Amino acid sequence: MRARREEFIALLSHEAFDEFTPRAVSHTLEMVQRFHTLVALRGGHRVGFLTLSGRPGDVFVVQAIAISARHRGRGIGHRLMQAFESIARAQRAQQLELCTADCNLAALDLFLKRGFRIVRRRERFYDRGQAACILVKRLSD
Repeated sequence: MRARREEFIALLSHEAFDEFTPRAVSHTLEMVQRFHTLVALRGGHRVGFLTLSGRPGDVFVVQAIAISARHRGRGIGHRLMQAFESIARAQRAQQLELCTADCNLAALDLFLKRGFRIVRRRERFYDRGQAACILVKRLSD
């Protein structure tokens, strides 16, 4: 099962992140090894994933989130973000953080609708030169 999960994540990483870095697959697989990863299923098939890290009582971070192209716009990203937030709240996180390309309007829309706010922009953040937005969401007690 683990090999199939990693194969799915590698394929989806290539699809979703290659435009930002030529190391998309290896970088994402390294994160999956180091951090907790949620995999979204639809009809028994893997359709997305979210990799997260965090320190209980402090900050939880979305390290990566991707939904397969043909399943986007169906609420899967929203549900993965809900699960991420639930995990963070259960661990008494004070703040959520993430980073996304400023040209990724669909992702920005998802995150802003989930209550995140852009706190800064980083020029030429990605290997291929795109800028990124750093977003945060404070969690109330």
